[in-house]
Amino acid sequence: MATSKKRQRIQRERRGLGRFALVRRGHRWTRRHARWVAAAVALVAVAGLTIWLTDPFAAPTAIDADGSRVAVGPIRTEGADARVGSAAPDFVLPDYEGRAVRLSDFRGKVVVLNFWATWCTACEREMPDMQRLAKRYADQLVVLAINRGESTGSARRWSEARNLPDIRFVVDTQERVARAYRLGSGMPQTLFIDQNGIVRVIVPGAQSYAQFEERFLHTLERGATASR
Repeated sequence: MATSKKRQRIQRERRGLGRFALVRRGHRWTRRHARWVAAAVALVAVAGLTIWLTDPFAAPTAIDADGSRVAVGPIRTEGADARVGSAAPDFVLPDYEGRAVRLSDFRGKVVVLNFWATWCTACEREMPDMQRLAKRYADQLVVLAINRGESTGSARRWSEARNLPDIRFVVDTQERVARAYRLGSGMPQTLFIDQNGIVRVIVPGAQSYAQFEERFLHTLERGATASR
């Protein structure tokens, strides 16, 4: 009987020692991995804060001249239409710095409105000719290049690598303006808009410098005649 009780006591002690050993191992694991756990918690917190502050479902905005935020996209204007002879639809889009740019900002000059993308080889081919045109006729026209459907970073890296300082670049990340202009998927596409905001020429596909210059001069003349 005594032997049986002694055996039971020994078993209870062993079980106690086993539980103690497990607790000790758990404490050692916690101390060893505490930094990793803390880092993971911090990372989750930062990610949550980032999502909260940069709501991916929020409407995109740009910074206006007075410092306020304005929604980007087309501006509804009665009678505006992306057709030859009609007033070009106005819009607000951000430049690479996030500043608001409106088509109507350039009233009084011819606007060469070009839709492009970084993957478009024809776009890349005609960009130097647009740069040459913008530099030569800087007092009379603006080349406004709208990147379609890509991030600001991608568009900026692409254009800055190609030395195009006289072209004004803006981004239409969600293609709201492209849809307002009822453009298909092909690029480049270019509209020549006169000094009064009227569409005079629409060109699908790439152009040479001579073609750009000819169409610019035609648009300039048409705008001047309409203003008389």
